[in-house]
Amino acid sequence: MRAPRSDGEAISNAAKVRKAALLSADMLTVARWDGTAPLLADGASLSPRLHRRLFTEIAEAHGDPATFPDAARRLISMSPDGRAKAAIRAGLAYHLAAFCAALDRPTLAKLRAAYGEEAVAFALGHINLSTATPRLDLLSEPARHVVEADGWSMLALLADEYRISAAWRSAGWRDMAENGSASLLKSPALALAAAAVDEVASLQEGAGR
Repeated sequence: MRAPRSDGEAISNAAKVRKAALLSADMLTVARWDGTAPLLADGASLSPRLHRRLFTEIAEAHGDPATFPDAARRLISMSPDGRAKAAIRAGLAYHLAAFCAALDRPTLAKLRAAYGEEAVAFALGHINLSTATPRLDLLSEPARHVVEADGWSMLALLADEYRISAAWRSAGWRDMAENGSASLLKSPALALAAAAVDEVASLQEGAGR
């Protein structure tokens, strides 16, 4: 018996990647389309014709996300909420080792309250990928902002590593990375960002089945 064709599934997956990429695109990179940015930001649906025109214009100049390698497709296909979760995980994991070599239960409870149980579990599970960094008081409000900003910076580094054009990254990516650390060590930052994206994307894919 002939195996069922997978063309339909491949086409469907490509369409999902392209739609997600368009929703996260930076409209300022294509000035003539700037007026559509509020529509996209609000999640309002565009007509199929306008959707195709907008996507085609950006893709011709900056590449078709559906043709990107799997890891790049996974990053660009994430929802804004998914990327935010990945940023918190990556940023917290990056700074956790310097915060405290041995964490007691009360401190762990406070970290979970501040960052969420899943983010703390990820950070603990990847603490071996962390490195010597300036110590932050992770329980303080200013430090939480730095952790999140650094996480977004790490996602941007990962996007650069995957050669994802800035055109496919909304201005929000840059805004969220403001007020982070003066510098990030590239190797651990990339490793932690990739691990965080993989975990969050896998959880979301599993929930969608």
